[in-house]
Amino acid sequence: MTVCYTLTIEESEVIQSPTEDSFVGGQPKLPFEHEIPCCRDCGAEQSFFFQVAFPEKHVWCGRSMAVFMCTACVEEETLIPRMLNAPLLGADIPAGFLDDYQTNFRILIFESSRGVLKTTYQERVKFKRISLVETDDPKRNDHKLGGEPNWLLGDETPNTYNSTQRMAFLMQLLEGYMFEIGSDAPQQLKLGLGTVPVPMNKPFYRLFLKNQLYFFGTVDQDHPLVYILTQV
Repeated sequence: MTVCYTLTIEESEVIQSPTEDSFVGGQPKLPFEHEIPCCRDCGAEQSFFFQVAFPEKHVWCGRSMAVFMCTACVEEETLIPRMLNAPLLGADIPAGFLDDYQTNFRILIFESSRGVLKTTYQERVKFKRISLVETDDPKRNDHKLGGEPNWLLGDETPNTYNSTQRMAFLMQLLEGYMFEIGSDAPQQLKLGLGTVPVPMNKPFYRLFLKNQLYFFGTVDQDHPLVYILTQV
């Protein structure tokens, strides 16, 4: 049976601790040599949304994944991650695609033990602790790591990357989650009338339009890559 962990985002306000490895917002915990990524479209520093440390029985055990996205620009073509120009179920993802599609967002993968708080990063999304609890129901419809994806529109599980590397389901975030921001955080831009960028003027950021998010990763641990699908 596929190992599954429910992912609970704790809503109580707590002060971020350097010992936390899975959390929403606050300051990212990255290897020393990793810089905060910048947007390829506008050059602005991207906003940190969340990171998770994959637990012992997960296929990516010992690794962490940190998710960033630009909130300073918006383009209709990049509201969600670029999709493959091919049937998605059982797809072979072309070589280079998983690097090239990260224009206004960035996924950083690293050994969890090497992460240190980036104290120079100015918090935008409020810090919230993530707790992971193993469950015996791989089909549970929840925020989760591992298990089986709960598709809204039909199965779009990819098969391989570059015809050689098998893809595994990493995690999902349910649709509708809003990333609460601090009062001094810059507003995320959205497309207004005539597709003109305007401030969203909300107390939260949206990650890929709040769509349901499915994260798949290469099983190859030497060069881990992430493929994101969205459904709504």
